[in-house]
Amino acid sequence: MLECDVLVIGGGGAGMRAAIEAARLGCEVILADKGPVGRSGTTPMAMEAFQAVCLPEDSKELHFQDTVEGGRFLNDEKLVAVLVERAPEAVKDLERFGIRFKKKDDGRYDPMHHAGQTLPRTLFIQGGGYGLMMGLLKESRRHRNLTILQDVMAIKIWLEEGVPWGAIFLDLKDGELKAMKCKAVVLATGGYQELWSMNDAACTACGDGVFLAYGAGAELVDLEMMQFYPTVVIHPPSVKGTLFQYELVLDPEAFAGKLLNGRMQPFIEGQPVRDKIIQLLWKEVRAGRGSEHGGVYIDLVHSSKGRQELTEALEKWQPNQFHYLKDMGLDLRDSLIEVGPHAHFALGGIHIDESAATTVPGLFAAGEAAGNLHGANRLSGNALAETQVFGTLTGSSAAAFARKRRACPSGKFENEIEEVKEKIGQWHKPKKDSLRPFQVRQQLQELMWEKAGIERREEGLGQALGVVEGFKSDVLPRMKLNPEKIYPLELQEALEMEMMVSLSTLVLKSALHRRESRGHHFRQDFPGAKAREKVQHTAVRQGIPEPWGIPVPREEAYPWKG
Repeated sequence: MLECDVLVIGGGGAGMRAAIEAARLGCEVILADKGPVGRSGTTPMAMEAFQAVCLPEDSKELHFQDTVEGGRFLNDEKLVAVLVERAPEAVKDLERFGIRFKKKDDGRYDPMHHAGQTLPRTLFIQGGGYGLMMGLLKESRRHRNLTILQDVMAIKIWLEEGVPWGAIFLDLKDGELKAMKCKAVVLATGGYQELWSMNDAACTACGDGVFLAYGAGAELVDLEMMQFYPTVVIHPPSVKGTLFQYELVLDPEAFAGKLLNGRMQPFIEGQPVRDKIIQLLWKEVRAGRGSEHGGVYIDLVHSSKGRQELTEALEKWQPNQFHYLKDMGLDLRDSLIEVGPHAHFALGGIHIDESAATTVPGLFAAGEAAGNLHGANRLSGNALAETQVFGTLTGSSAAAFARKRRACPSGKFENEIEEVKEKIGQWHKPKKDSLRPFQVRQQLQELMWEKAGIERREEGLGQALGVVEGFKSDVLPRMKLNPEKIYPLELQEALEMEMMVSLSTLVLKSALHRRESRGHHFRQDFPGAKAREKVQHTAVRQGIPEPWGIPVPREEAYPWKG
């Protein structure tokens, strides 16, 4: 059985940074990831944007204000203060790791001015999320006390007297259930976009960490808050799912393009932030003015820039997408491209404090798995900044907690493993009307998109909740698996389906509880928003049947004000 001081579950930007920091502080660290580290998950798919104060005329106070206003005042402001205070330092750390940011010829940073920013603040990482991961992976290899386990899926956190001492996981390489002991656990598994049929995340973004935290008794917040991104390709099928940044399309200094409805009419003025542009786009679709496949068009053909200038801008700011689409027969300089909204980023998740601690001692969370930083709408560039700021903080906090604990207990995991084996055994038994896990996933995703997508109503949310509750008693027991031992893909999918059904129930209950429209949670039956002083987080916890409201922490003493 493996043992360590700090167990990090999730190998994306936040998890890798947490593991590096805990190892730097002298702890024995194991990082466990569901896929190949550096190439799986959502971070390698991320755009280049990293928001941090870098211009002398900018300030951390402005970054704070922009983030809170952009989050529609649902952000935990104490967490926002941590983000803006430490983001510039995180940039320096990444540069020490060999990660490069785009700069001007004189060596200064070359930030973009994205929607919701008072001043240009979006730094661009060369290579985007993949470039970030390659630099972190290289840095991780400098620490001999950091072990990386790939292709392992954590199933359950092992608790003793309410404190985590390890985890049970499925080794996808041989299909065996195994266990590892530790003194502190970090959850950094990303979001739960896979609950919706239209999403631009990795197929592994099933909410693993959020589900594990819930099972361990941790409090979750604002699960109803899923950020939708407006300009993801919906047609042709050959390039479906490619995200192209609308912030750059509409920026007159970047691509100087337009978004057109199905009648070839522009319908956007200025550069709205994401929740606003989603509502404007969906209004066109709902009114019958959408494109052929239910979206709108990106138009760079009629950019006010000349062809050479536009080409240079595309090469500078979106080279990967530009060349990929061109190689697939779609040259953005000559062709309109059809795009629509997709589930993009989980704003809700595990409730953490300023030390990245959850409500369970010894359990920490960072990145998209954590919930209360961005509020009801995330500004461009704050996600990658979050992975590094809170990844570092989480690694430090987990290391400090682990150093105070005694040796791992001598107890074993046999009972817990047998329970999991018994459940898996039921999925291998012959059944009438059996379903493959991918069929169950499709049913759930289509239901969530239809009833809990961009627009929501009490009637639809209630209907979906009834159906999802039925999944637990009727659909999940009907799953039938192929008896694979080496890389048991269907078993992984079945375990993911258990998580997704459980989380969908919590998302729907949370959406019913929030009887207002705020950010990306748009209730047609409650179109207004509550006043700032009345805004609350939506909290859920195992053992409590219904969500409840908790106050949103406000920051009154900004660190940068001394």
